[in-house]
Amino acid sequence: MALIVSTGVSASAAPVPRSLGQSVRLGAWVDGMDADPSRLDRVASMAGRSIGVASVFRGATELFPSAADRALTAGGRRQLLVSWHLDTDRFSGWASGAHDADLDQTARAVKAYGQPVYIRPWAEMNADWVDFQPTPEGSRPQGGTPAEFISAWRHVVDRFSAAGALNARWVFNPTADTYPGTTAVRTIWPGRQYVDVLGMDGYNWGTHGSLRWRSFRDIFGTQYGRLTVLAPTLPVWICETGSTDPASRFQAVTVKAPPGQTKGTWWRDAFATTSMPRISTVVFFAANKERDWRLDSSPGALLGLKSSLSTARLADG
Repeated sequence: MALIVSTGVSASAAPVPRSLGQSVRLGAWVDGMDADPSRLDRVASMAGRSIGVASVFRGATELFPSAADRALTAGGRRQLLVSWHLDTDRFSGWASGAHDADLDQTARAVKAYGQPVYIRPWAEMNADWVDFQPTPEGSRPQGGTPAEFISAWRHVVDRFSAAGALNARWVFNPTADTYPGTTAVRTIWPGRQYVDVLGMDGYNWGTHGSLRWRSFRDIFGTQYGRLTVLAPTLPVWICETGSTDPASRFQAVTVKAPPGQTKGTWWRDAFATTSMPRISTVVFFAANKERDWRLDSSPGALLGLKSSLSTARLADG
């Protein structure tokens, strides 16, 4: 006879899903923070939560981590996320070894840093607005075919491994957009052994022209499903995100929101999300650029963000 041990818990009881605000670590890129690292600290103060990831943008031949990068990591208390713009040649050039000297030099610098560096080469590579989008015909100026992209990605990772830069962490980072003009991520997937983190970029551009107001779930839900099927155990990072703000006095473009919707409610809905549990990090893009993406674009926007995070527990990483 089998021994039955009562746990005192109903078999039908299920754990309550944790909201995004309860589980994620925050990161940010802030306009001007390379020259003034305190701007990143001010974003943390505005959000009322620690910023655990410093996001930077670096060119193909820029060495990193630079002195500015190290300052932004606050003595290693933050992790570094580098968007690496390898858009100086086609994929075939990178895969052939034509740029190995540059790759090796950066790999040595990353190795010497000694702490994890998260690198997203060719960020948003699936987008139809970048010159390095992999396409079946391989016609983009700095692009090539999906097979050539995979070869280039693997070559970059292999060069770092050969140089001993085992602290490099590779972030496969498409845009969250999945309309017909984008490249399907399954066709450009380099393979689990070449990727450490699944990343996505996505923004709420608001109602303007052909664009429509989109919630966080609207923006990321479909691509989240496609990426997590490719690598069922890898964490997901939102590497860039933000919302337009119809209430901003400084936004260059006039946008609208559906009745009852504001940037503040957009943040509240975003961090209340429970349907994408593998998202472990959300990185703000904080600048008044195409839209006013800043956290404090209006008092209501900042209040909505702070209230969505104020009772949430900071993730350990």
